[in-house]
Amino acid sequence: EGEEWAPADGGERLLFSLLANVLIGVALGLVLAAIFALRHVADWRQGVVWGVGGFIAVNLAPAFGLPPELPGMPAGELLARQTWWLATALLTACGIAAVFLSRGMIWRVGGVVLIALPHFIGAPHPATLESGVPANLAADFATASLATNLVFWAILGILTAEIMARLARPSEPELA
Repeated sequence: EGEEWAPADGGERLLFSLLANVLIGVALGLVLAAIFALRHVADWRQGVVWGVGGFIAVNLAPAFGLPPELPGMPAGELLARQTWWLATALLTACGIAAVFLSRGMIWRVGGVVLIALPHFIGAPHPATLESGVPANLAADFATASLATNLVFWAILGILTAEIMARLARPSEPELA
């Protein structure tokens, strides 16, 4: 049987990583643009708030159960981790929406329950946590990864809000 394709180390791997990151950024920007259109987000300040909300849902909340990990670190079964991460991100996003966008107390309490639920269930972990990766290196990597994602989401929120605001402005008539 043939081996699965993977980019070669070096420039090819860097190019495909860059392409994947840009495409994910564009896709997340389109999701924010749709939300901004529905919620009438008007300026960069609101964009930052929504961007930070995206960071909390997609990066921070899942990191409580599955922190960013370096190669060589022990990890649970891949499909179980991906499923838990996706469920956590979706439930956290819905929970944040319920807490901050609803008016009734029952919806807000329900939102908190949604945010907490995947953490009560627990993330899948390996049988052993022994690793050759130094703990301080793993902690520094997780911190740097989360900080980078926070900056990414804040910038994405600002840029998306500004682009949406420009598209909403009436255009100047052309002088012939």
